[in-house]
Amino acid sequence: MTVGESPIRTVDAEIIESPDGGMRDVVLIADALGAKNLCAGFVWIAPGATIHEDAHPFDEVYYVVRGTAEIILEGVRHVMTSGDVINIPATRRHRVHNFSDEVFEIFWCIGGAMSQLEGVEEELATWPRVDATKGWHLVA
Repeated sequence: MTVGESPIRTVDAEIIESPDGGMRDVVLIADALGAKNLCAGFVWIAPGATIHEDAHPFDEVYYVVRGTAEIILEGVRHVMTSGDVINIPATRRHRVHNFSDEVFEIFWCIGGAMSQLEGVEEELATWPRVDATKGWHLVA
């Protein structure tokens, strides 16, 4: 069995937090784990927080695990809630605003290797690490 061919427990993975404290992220699937053509993980967005706008050279999919928030895709607002899925086409600008009073959690998957997302690995390497078993991102 090679790296990446066995289940990964989210609580065993390294969770990072944005410098403003409004977002937590865990990359579970990436080049370092043997994935050559995609990367994936979870993002938690605190109540009232907005995550930065970005775009990728690959398609991205969000699956809403819990909560309700706005996905702003090329300036168009879409309210999403638990169970919803959205495809974000390559190069489209997007961000998320959690207007609710509960944590918004998504599973994300990008159709390209993490190493092909210019500047992302370097930026995420500067974010502080947090304890996966404690904090606002957990289900109450």
